[in-house]
Amino acid sequence: MASETSAQLHAIFDPKSVAVMGASSIMHKWGAQTLQRLVSGGYAGRIYPINPNENEIQGLQSYGSVLDVPDEVDLAVITLRAEQVPAIMWECVEKGVKGAIIISADFAETGKRGRALQEEITDIAREGGLRFVGPNCFGVCNAGTRLNTLPFVPPQGGIGFISQSGSLIHWVARAAQARGIGFSKLISVGNQADLDAADFLAYLAADPETEAIVMYLEGFRDGRKLLDIARETAGRKPVVVYKTGRNPGSARVSMSHTAAMIGLDEIFEAVCRQAGFIRAYNLFGSVDMAAVLLRQPLPRGSRIGIQGTGGQCMILADTLMSLGMEVPELHDEDVSYVVSGLSWPAHAPTPKNPVDHAGSHTAFMDATVINRLAQLDYIDGVISNIPVTFHLPSGASAAEQEKIDQETGQLLAAVPLEYKKPVILLGPTDPNALDVFRISPPVSQAMESGGIICYQTPEEAATAMATLVRYAEIKKRFNEDY
Repeated sequence: MASETSAQLHAIFDPKSVAVMGASSIMHKWGAQTLQRLVSGGYAGRIYPINPNENEIQGLQSYGSVLDVPDEVDLAVITLRAEQVPAIMWECVEKGVKGAIIISADFAETGKRGRALQEEITDIAREGGLRFVGPNCFGVCNAGTRLNTLPFVPPQGGIGFISQSGSLIHWVARAAQARGIGFSKLISVGNQADLDAADFLAYLAADPETEAIVMYLEGFRDGRKLLDIARETAGRKPVVVYKTGRNPGSARVSMSHTAAMIGLDEIFEAVCRQAGFIRAYNLFGSVDMAAVLLRQPLPRGSRIGIQGTGGQCMILADTLMSLGMEVPELHDEDVSYVVSGLSWPAHAPTPKNPVDHAGSHTAFMDATVINRLAQLDYIDGVISNIPVTFHLPSGASAAEQEKIDQETGQLLAAVPLEYKKPVILLGPTDPNALDVFRISPPVSQAMESGGIICYQTPEEAATAMATLVRYAEIKKRFNEDY
């Protein structure tokens, strides 16, 4: 059943032709904005504006009805008033339209009258074999084909994002772009009258352009269906879920937003464990979690090496352990190895893990410690401050400093690329914040080639490592090799 639905969804994500019902040249109207997004976004298929009062809209020939379009129509995007939608749905069925996106609102989220309209359009669609997204949604974006009905299109990448909120989806997309994160598909599901979040999860699970999936949920209508599809997905692709409704009192808000039914949070927590979902408790953090899963190797265990200074080390150790990970003490014979030849500062504590350099460090020292920690068989991943070069004179010539920088980058990149262990960095990367030190080009190149992400806070860095550990455990449980 899931595979059949996924096949039907191709008409929505990869249509050869799109009809925009309610298309307009008046730019404050939804029909005008939706048409503009399709045209300006670079969608290469045929676009048919539908409006009985216009002959041409935004430079395209307009038709009075979808029945007047001389060619086949794969996808209908409906932006008309709710009471007009049933008649339009009948026309789509008669035309043989395969899929629809109903952007129109004023359905089940508004009360009894809206629920009746929603049931009516759902019955029409099922009778006619038409699958639809919504109503009360922003629609979809397929970065690969440039099909887009959303207000904002982020760079293309490997993350598929399913959201029960329309306005939130482009807010998250903008934040992700600032973080250098791209998407394969963006889906605003709305009221889920026909297709629901589980259907889209199944589609993204089979989508070759999607490597990780993020879901924003307010509630779900068929928990068993979601659980079954999640179990089929979790071993192949990571699924990060951010769900509201942790407080039962928020159910009233959810019903007025997307007509979602919120269940007990304890039940959802159990569903996440059974399904292999990675649960996020921060909205933007959910996308960050997916990004680190795409870029870093999975650890073999939960034993983490830490390098830093003072309170940074303490916060990292405390947060890691509170998230279920270990910070193992270094073996006596490894203490000297980790810092040998590095002129370890006399005022620094013995490097037992955390390896605390007490603020006296160089980029080369940082990268060497990271590299050596990663070589230990009882260290599964490393979190460290970012290797930086101080602006103060080092005493080295330009040629010598360049050689040191190159070696620093090589030591850092070897951890994920050669040792296949994750490394997470901590510290500022904004050039405007680097007033006393710099990140050398070889270190930047090492971070890029090794997929190494730098976080601003110890808690974010620890959460990123916990995400990798959690998904490694999920893959083991679902008997997938990695």
